[in-house]
Amino acid sequence: MDKKQAQILIEDTFNDSFIEERFIIFVKNLLNDFENKDNRYSGHLIWDDYKEHINSYKRIGKYIDPDGEALDVLIVEVKSITKLERARTVLRNFVIKHLSKFENDYALVAFYSKEDEGADWRFSFIKLEYRSELDEEKGKVKTKKEFTPAKRYSFLVGKYEKAHTAKTQLLPLLQNISNNPTIAELEAAFSIEKVTDEFFNQYKGLYIKLYEHFENDSIVKSAIGQAGIDNARFTKKLLGQIVFLYFLQKKGWLGVAQNARWGTGKKRFVQELYEQAQKEKVNFFKDKLQYLFYEALAKERDNVNSYYKRFDCRIPFLNGGLFEADYNWQEANISIPDTLFRNDEKNKAGDVGTGILDVFDRYNFTIKEDEPLDKEVAVDPEMLGKVFENMLDITERKSKGAFYTPREIVHYMCQESLIHYLDNALEGNVEKTAIETFIREGHFALENDERVANKGKTKTYRYQLPESIRKHADLIDKQLSSIKICDPAIGSGAFPVGLLHELVNAMLVLKPHLSYDYLTEKLKGFGFTHRESVSDSRYIYRLKRHIIQESIYGVDIDSSAIDIARLRLWLSLVVDEDDLDPIETLPNLDYKIVCGNSLIGLPENAMRNLAVEDELEKLKEQFYDITDEKEKKTLRQQINTKIRELLDSAEQFAGYKIDFDFKLFFSEVWREKGGFDVVIGNPPYVRVQGIEKESKDVFKRLYSSATGKYDLYVLFLEKGDSIQNQNGNLVFINPNKFFNADYGVGLRNYYSRNKNVKAVIDFGDTQNFSTATTYTCIIQTTKSPNQKFSYHLWSPKTSTLRRLVFTSRNHFEIDKKWELLSNKKAKLFEQLKNGSVCLIDTTDEIFQGLISGGDKFFFLELIKEDEHTYECKSLFDNRVCVLEKAITRKLLKGKEAKAYKEPNIKYVTIYPYKSHNGKTVLLSEIELKKYPSTFEYLYSIKDQLENRGSESMEYQSWYSMWNNREIDKFQSPKLLTQVLSGKPNFGVDKKGEYCFVGGGNAGVYGIIPTNSEHLLFFSGLLNSEILAFYIAETSTKFRGGYFSFAKRFLADFPVLINETFIKPISFIANYLFTTESNTTEFKFFHQLNSGLVYELYFPSELKSAGKEILKHLGDLRTITDEMSEEEKLAIIQSEFERLYDPNHPVRNAIETLDSVEEVRIIKEALK
Repeated sequence: MDKKQAQILIEDTFNDSFIEERFIIFVKNLLNDFENKDNRYSGHLIWDDYKEHINSYKRIGKYIDPDGEALDVLIVEVKSITKLERARTVLRNFVIKHLSKFENDYALVAFYSKEDEGADWRFSFIKLEYRSELDEEKGKVKTKKEFTPAKRYSFLVGKYEKAHTAKTQLLPLLQNISNNPTIAELEAAFSIEKVTDEFFNQYKGLYIKLYEHFENDSIVKSAIGQAGIDNARFTKKLLGQIVFLYFLQKKGWLGVAQNARWGTGKKRFVQELYEQAQKEKVNFFKDKLQYLFYEALAKERDNVNSYYKRFDCRIPFLNGGLFEADYNWQEANISIPDTLFRNDEKNKAGDVGTGILDVFDRYNFTIKEDEPLDKEVAVDPEMLGKVFENMLDITERKSKGAFYTPREIVHYMCQESLIHYLDNALEGNVEKTAIETFIREGHFALENDERVANKGKTKTYRYQLPESIRKHADLIDKQLSSIKICDPAIGSGAFPVGLLHELVNAMLVLKPHLSYDYLTEKLKGFGFTHRESVSDSRYIYRLKRHIIQESIYGVDIDSSAIDIARLRLWLSLVVDEDDLDPIETLPNLDYKIVCGNSLIGLPENAMRNLAVEDELEKLKEQFYDITDEKEKKTLRQQINTKIRELLDSAEQFAGYKIDFDFKLFFSEVWREKGGFDVVIGNPPYVRVQGIEKESKDVFKRLYSSATGKYDLYVLFLEKGDSIQNQNGNLVFINPNKFFNADYGVGLRNYYSRNKNVKAVIDFGDTQNFSTATTYTCIIQTTKSPNQKFSYHLWSPKTSTLRRLVFTSRNHFEIDKKWELLSNKKAKLFEQLKNGSVCLIDTTDEIFQGLISGGDKFFFLELIKEDEHTYECKSLFDNRVCVLEKAITRKLLKGKEAKAYKEPNIKYVTIYPYKSHNGKTVLLSEIELKKYPSTFEYLYSIKDQLENRGSESMEYQSWYSMWNNREIDKFQSPKLLTQVLSGKPNFGVDKKGEYCFVGGGNAGVYGIIPTNSEHLLFFSGLLNSEILAFYIAETSTKFRGGYFSFAKRFLADFPVLINETFIKPISFIANYLFTTESNTTEFKFFHQLNSGLVYELYFPSELKSAGKEILKHLGDLRTITDEMSEEEKLAIIQSEFERLYDPNHPVRNAIETLDSVEEVRIIKEALK
C-alpha cells in the first residue's frame, strides 16, 4: 500500500465514529495474514463481574506473527462513555481474562460505546507480562507468567480526535505489505515515548518562539516587569494556561449553551474563538484570550449558571489562581501576533502550521493521567511535568539539577511510602503482607469485591482483599485520611500527584468494606447530606479535594515549577468532575505548594511565636476555599505580611537570609503530628561549585553532610529526615555516588550515627533519566533507628519494581565507604582482607595525571621524533611545528593505558617545569626562551593562553598549567590505569617515561609501589580477576559495563605480600608483556596469573580442593630486557608447551578452579 492510500485508510478509520466494517478492513491491511473468526459474546456469556461494564464483545480474528507469537483481535462494546474513559483497569482486566481463556498473550482491541454512537473510541494494544526472578542461591533466572501486570496502550480516536499520532506511528506498518509485522513492531507503534518526545520538542519550540518575541516587545516587558514577573515564567504560564484550555474543552466545559448542561460544550471552543477574532479583525490574545483567562475563568459571576455575556455561553468560574492575572491586563494593552497562534509555515516533518494552536491541534489530549499499566498515546497532565523539564536547556537543567522521574519509579516509591506509613499507623492490627497486597494489588480486586458486597458470595465470587484489611477498613481509611505528605523539591509535582492517585485508589478499594456509620460520617464531612444521591465522580472529586487540602504539601525554589505543580493538582481534580452542576471551584494552593528555599530555614533554637502561628493557620484554612477576588487579595496580603514579619525577625537572629521555613509555613503539620508522615521526592543534583558563596556558608553551618565537594541532594536527604515525624519515612531517588565518593563522608557518617536507613535499591549502571548521565538509587529512611537495612542491586534482566528480593545489611561504621554486598560476597571480602594491607599502604603514591587548563594548546599530535626534537601537529590550529624534547613529555590519554601493553604514544605535551630542591617549579620566561622552538609556538598563542582563566581557575603565568603535578612522580617507574574501564587495564612504565592526562573519566592514574622491584608483581595482582571482582563490587558503575578505577576505589584494595608468590607472578606478568594478546599463549598465561592470585588469597581452599598451582609450577625461566625478542619468545613458548600439556596439573587446576566456591562466586559475579 502506498503512503497516500495508507494515510487515507488511517484517517477514514480513526478520524470518525467507530464502524465495525471499516475497522476490519484496516486490521486486514495492517496484519497481512489475518485469520478471520466470528465469535460473538453477550448476555450471560459475559462474566458476572464485568456485566455492568461490558455489553458485548466479538473476537473477529487471530494473527500469528513471523516469530510464532499469537494475537487476538477484539471489538468490545462498553456500557457507556464514562466506562470507556474511566474503567480502564476493568477493561484491561476483561481482555486479560479473555486471553487467558485462549492461552494467548497479546490483543488488538477496539473499545467503543453506543451511547455516543461510537463517536469517541479507543484502539488498544494489550499484552500479558512475564516476571523474571533471580534465585540467588542457585544463580538462575526463572520466568513466571502473571495475571495482574498486563499492560495496555491506547490511541484516542474518533469523530472529535486528530489521527496525527496514529498516522505517524502506524503508517510504516501499513506501507510494508511484503512483510507481516512482528508483535514487537506492533508494540512499538503504540509507543508513548515517541509521541512525548515529539510533543516535547514542539512545545519547547513554541516556548522559545514566544520567549524571544516577548524579549523584543517593549509593551510586554514593561507590563510584566512592573508586576515583578520574569519573561520565562510569564511565557511558561501562558503556555500552561492554553494547555489547560485544551483539557477543559475536552471535557465539554467551554462554550456550553446558556441552558445546557456542563459537558455539552464545544470540543473546538478555543479554535472557534480564534476564527471569530479573525472575522472580527481583532487580536486573538488581547480581545479574546485575556477576557477568557482573567475574567470568564477567574472571576466569580453573580448568576446561577455561569453565563458569560461576552462569549454568549456558559464558562465555569474555576478559582485557584491559574487564571488570576499577574499583571494589569486591562491597562497593559498587550497584543500577541495572531501568527504565533496560527500560520502556514511547515515544520521539519512537513506538517503545515507552527503556531500554538497548530501544534496543539495535531495531538490528542486526555484528561486522565496514565498509569504504569495503562497508557494512552496522547498528551495527558503528567506530560506537563516532562515538558517543564524538557524546556530547560542543558545548562539550565544542570544548574537547577532537575530531572524528571520515570512514572514507574514514582509509582513504586509512592506505594512503598504508604506501606511503611500504614505499617506504623495500624500498630500491628494488620500484618504487613496484607498491607502490601492492599496497596500494590487492591485495585485489581475492586470490581470483584464490589460485586460480592452488593450480591453476596458465590462459589465463583469471593472477596479477594485480605480479611484483615476488610475487618479494619474504617481504621485504615481514617489513617489514610489524616496522612501528611511533603515533597521538599516538588518540581513539576510528579510525587504529590502520584501519591494523590495512590491514596484515592486505596480509599476506593476500602469503600465497599466501610461500616455504614463510618461512611455516613465521612460523606457528611465531604458535604453530602444524602448518601443515595452521591455519584462516583462527585465522591472522587471531594475525596481528592480533601487529600489536597489536608495531606499534600510541596516546596520548590523555582516559581515556574510551582505553577506547573499546582496546575497538575488542579487537573487531577478537573478529571473527576463529570456530572456536577454547578462545577465546583478549584482550591487555592498558595500555602500548600510554596515557592521557597527548602534548605535554609529558621535555626532550630530560634524562638517561635506560637500565637501568630496559630493565627496564620486559621487564616490559611480560610484562604483555601475563598473565591471572592478582593477578599482573596486582602487575605493573601495579610498572611504574607505576618509571615514576612516572622522571617525578618528570624533573619536578625540567624544572620542569614530566610524566605521559607517548614515549621512556620506548615505549622499545622507540626501541631497535629510533629512533622510529616511521608517525605518523598527527587531532590536536585547540583554540585557545590555551582552554588553561590553565601549559601555555601549557611549550608556548612546547618548540615553535617556538607563535606568536601558535596552535592545538594545530600543536604536534602539530611533535611528530609529532619521534617519527618517520629513514625515517618523518607523515600528519595538520588545519585548513588555518596556510597563511596569522598564528598559522601558527611552523609555516610550521619547515617552511621543515626542508623536510620531502612532500604536501598541501587540501580547500579542503569540510567533512569534520559537527560542525564546519572547513576541513582532509591533510599528509604526513618526517624527512628533500624537494626539493619534492606538492600537490592537492580538488574534490568532480573529485577521488577513490583517484586524485589532484598538482602539484609548491617549499618556501616563511621568514615567507612559502603560496600553493599550479598552475604556470600561479604564473607568473601572478609577472607580477602584477612592478613592483608591496603594498596595505598604499599605505595609511595596513587596520583592523577596533569590538568593543563588548555589541552588544545599544550597537547600536540606526535608525527615523528629524532634524538633531540619532536615533530608535532597542533590540536589548536593544525600547524606543524618542532618542539625540543627537553621541555616536552610523551603523553598518555586514558584509553592508551592497557594491561600488559607498551603504550602507543600518539601525543606529547609541553611541560614548562623543572625539579628544584625536591619540588616542581615553573620555568621562568628567560629559562623558557632557552627552548626557542617551543617558546615561539607558545608565544604565538599567548593571547589565547591568557584568556583561559575563570573565577575558579587562576594561573601562575600565561604559559603555566592548571595542575602540573610533580615532575618526580612522572619520572618514577609506575603502573598506569585508565580511570574508566570495563576491566583491569594496568600498564607498566618501567623507566618513568610518560606524563599522562588527569581529570574526569577520560584520565589516567599512576601508582608508584614503595618497592620498585615489585612493579611486575603489582601488575599481575591488579590485572587479576580478584581485582576485577573487587572493583565491580565497590566502585561506581557506568553505563556500558564500565567501572571507575579512581584512587578512592583502589586505595583500600587488600594486598597480600607473600614472598613465595612475588617471583612467579612477576615472571608471568613479564611473559604477558611480551606475548601478543588474543593468542592461546596469552590467554593461558592470563588465566595462570589469576589462578596464582586466587591461590595467594585462598591457599587452604585451593589445597582442600586439590587445585594447588604453585607447587606444580616448577622454576619458571626468566626473560630480561637484554634479550632479543626472539630469545624471549622462545622461552615463553617453551614454558607454555610445558604447562599447557593436557596432563599437566597446572592446566588441570586452572581449568577446574571454579569448583572452589570462592573462585566460583567471583567468576559468576564477573559474568
